[in-house]
Amino acid sequence: MRKTTKRIISMILAVVLALSVFAFLPIAADADIAVKVDQVNCLQGDTIEATIYFPAKYEKLATLDLQLKYDKAKLELVSLKKGVGLENALDKQVNGKVYSEYTKTPGIISWSLAGANNFSFNGTFAVVTFKVRDTAVNGKTTLDLVVNNAANSGYNDLTASVAAVDADIEIVRNSLKDFVFTLNSDSTGYIVTAYHCATVAELVIPAEYNKLPVIGIADGVFETHTELVKVTLPDGMEYIGDNAFKNCKKLTEISIPDTVESIGDGAFNNCSVLANVKLPLALKKVNASVFYACYAIKAIEIPFNVTEIGRTAFYGCISLKEVKISKNTTTIGDGAFSECFVGGIEFTTVEGNTYLPTVVSEKYPTSTIKKVEDISLGKASCTDKVDYTGTPLTPEVKVELTNGKAVVKDTDYKVVYVNNVRAGKAKVYVVGINGYGEGYNLGFTIHCDHEEVRRTVGQNATCTKDGYYNCKCTNCGEVTREVIKATGHMPGEWVYDKLPKYNETGIKHRVCTVCNEKYDLNTVAPKVFPDVNSDGAVNTTDALKVLQFTVDKPVAFKPEERLNADANGDGKINSTDALIMLKISVGKIVLD
Repeated sequence: MRKTTKRIISMILAVVLALSVFAFLPIAADADIAVKVDQVNCLQGDTIEATIYFPAKYEKLATLDLQLKYDKAKLELVSLKKGVGLENALDKQVNGKVYSEYTKTPGIISWSLAGANNFSFNGTFAVVTFKVRDTAVNGKTTLDLVVNNAANSGYNDLTASVAAVDADIEIVRNSLKDFVFTLNSDSTGYIVTAYHCATVAELVIPAEYNKLPVIGIADGVFETHTELVKVTLPDGMEYIGDNAFKNCKKLTEISIPDTVESIGDGAFNNCSVLANVKLPLALKKVNASVFYACYAIKAIEIPFNVTEIGRTAFYGCISLKEVKISKNTTTIGDGAFSECFVGGIEFTTVEGNTYLPTVVSEKYPTSTIKKVEDISLGKASCTDKVDYTGTPLTPEVKVELTNGKAVVKDTDYKVVYVNNVRAGKAKVYVVGINGYGEGYNLGFTIHCDHEEVRRTVGQNATCTKDGYYNCKCTNCGEVTREVIKATGHMPGEWVYDKLPKYNETGIKHRVCTVCNEKYDLNTVAPKVFPDVNSDGAVNTTDALKVLQFTVDKPVAFKPEERLNADANGDGKINSTDALIMLKISVGKIVLD
């Protein structure tokens, strides 16, 4: 009795201790139902795998209703599958088991289990795959795991004590997902053709996409994006389209690389607070209405390569009072500088500029002209070839004026190097500063032997059209193309447009088994030789074989024999063909 009492007391204490431990266990992934993700920092477009883990602590359940809630605006359900633990649990059930899952309500996945026997789990309950939507706003999102109903084998409600552990995911904006890039016509670079973000104030357009340079911005891409404050364009960009940044009324600064050769009409029209603008040295023309009503611009330097300023280019730039302009600019359109600084613009140009004084006196009489020396009256030179090093190359430039006057770099002129890292043609602009105007266009070649090249397929060859490899030098990074020859058609069986006869040729063509294209059109099909048993002669044996075929006797023809059996080319094998063979065999028909 005493032993029995002690045993009972020991059991009670064990149960109390177990319950005490249970009550004070912290919520953790190895102690409760939990959702765990394979990554917690995700870019737009990334795939996330979420695992719902069911620990052994709650291994004996009779019922369970479980939900996983997610933000449908940020995450898209891709797939759902049972975990090994759940499959094993269901396999152990003998009867009365019920299992269901429901995914048709966006933002909620529901599971329900019920059974007369206990469910025993061991590890993974379910694996859910999500994709982060391309339009997902950056920031935190939560996978919220909710236990709605849980009961043990005695049908005691355990819902309150079954804790669920959620998972937090941080979505990081993938800037490439903001843009739509379109390959240009000769497949050498990409153009920004659309922009789908409205929350970024400081925008940096990437230099590369899909291993090719980003070379342009299409018309109107950023028009009326009033959230933009600062924009940086990549080195290597070549053009900006019409109205590209029109009505960007918070844009204060844009960095335009010196590689840009064209800025379209109205590109910055009505960017009313745009104040800091440096026009690229490669620019050839300032187009119409480019800076129309840009009220904050105070000064602008027109690059010495610009030959024309379009109509109303700076119309309404009420703060613009300093303009440095080249003697090479020989066309200034109507209203180009109208309604600018009320006291008139101070133009700066070289002594030999004869065009500008005429325009100013006729159209802008309140403006003045300041004269500086012409640094282009002489010659500039630099070495014409250097070896690739992987770093910016800046060969020394020498400037000698015809009047013998000495000029000093960074005091009288500046040197700007463009495309001076990768192999190929680099540009050098020598630009007069301070008391000088005008400049020189120079260049040099960066040489690389391209000893190690990595090839990737840019476009697969087809049966009839060449493809190409993109060959990227692993040393200098230059990308060239290598032709992948067209494979040629994979020949199928001949198809007859007109069947041949014993006395007349036919017409045939082939069909490629890869691309299904017809080729070898209008090929002559030789006259048939009505030998259907392949013994080299046309006789009664051939006629007999054809007659047997016509009365459904078991007769087998090889492909060439079947063609020969249709002696009159009508598409049928019958007694008419047999008669022709008999006539040939007795000499009434003579074959050519």
